[in-house]
Amino acid sequence: MELREIYHSFPSLSGRVHALQGVSAELPSKGIVGLLGPNGSGKTTLLRIIMGIISPESGEIWYKGQPLSKTMRLRFGYMPEERGLYPKMTARSQLFYLLRLRGMSPSTVSDKIAYWVKRLEMPWIDRPARSLSKGMQQKVQLVLALEGDPPVLLLDEPFSGLDPIVSTDIEALLREKAQKDTLIILSTHRLEQVDHLCDYVLLIHKGRLVLAGETDAIRRRFWSHTYEIEIDRLLEQIQLPEGVKVAEVKMNRIYLTLSENLSGQTLLEALLPQAEIRFFAQKLPTIRDIFLQVVGEA
Repeated sequence: MELREIYHSFPSLSGRVHALQGVSAELPSKGIVGLLGPNGSGKTTLLRIIMGIISPESGEIWYKGQPLSKTMRLRFGYMPEERGLYPKMTARSQLFYLLRLRGMSPSTVSDKIAYWVKRLEMPWIDRPARSLSKGMQQKVQLVLALEGDPPVLLLDEPFSGLDPIVSTDIEALLREKAQKDTLIILSTHRLEQVDHLCDYVLLIHKGRLVLAGETDAIRRRFWSHTYEIEIDRLLEQIQLPEGVKVAEVKMNRIYLTLSENLSGQTLLEALLPQAEIRFFAQKLPTIRDIFLQVVGEA
């Protein structure tokens, strides 16, 4: 999927609010894309434009070598941030009704609901929606988004309201889908998840795309030449090479920042004669660290 110079604004009492300002990016054909940004940055607007809920003022979205059409969008899965379940209907009835609207037979729908009840642990499926917690309602909407094996899945804050155990289960489910040629665009505020869950990152701030790329590549781009080590003696007993600074000492781990003319190999060779090295690795920044740095500078 390719975003080409997407612009969009909304009227307000103080004038036009520029929600998106020339957002362009070429997304991978599959995998999980983390769509990040502070509140009001334009993430939800972008998801709605991709789904065709609103039209951009200018710009295009291309998919598989051609402009994204209504027919293509009908195959996409979408989970909006706003929950829209009918409060008096049971979760099962709503799933049955909405999946039947997609042309499935009653027996097929029943089988699919049974599968998801077991897969996502939904024993409360026959309770009315108004009696369900936010996390439970999240699961119902996630089933609607996932069902039908959509080639593109757009999820707006899918982990909001979920406990850690359920979040872990859904992470595994999304990773399974991504490995089967699904492109998942995931808007999230849970930055701690992005490092291990997302293959690609888009960071939007004030309507502009300020960072895009593979997660690992971005973390390496922002690496500050810091190494994390653990040794068998006090730091004060070690003679560090010139150009090495102590960034932090936390419990039994020491974080050392090297000047650009030094390598990790140089540091390791200096330490080996002086101490037993129990742990030695590059300390890459987290996506959260990078987010705070980029948004703070923008």
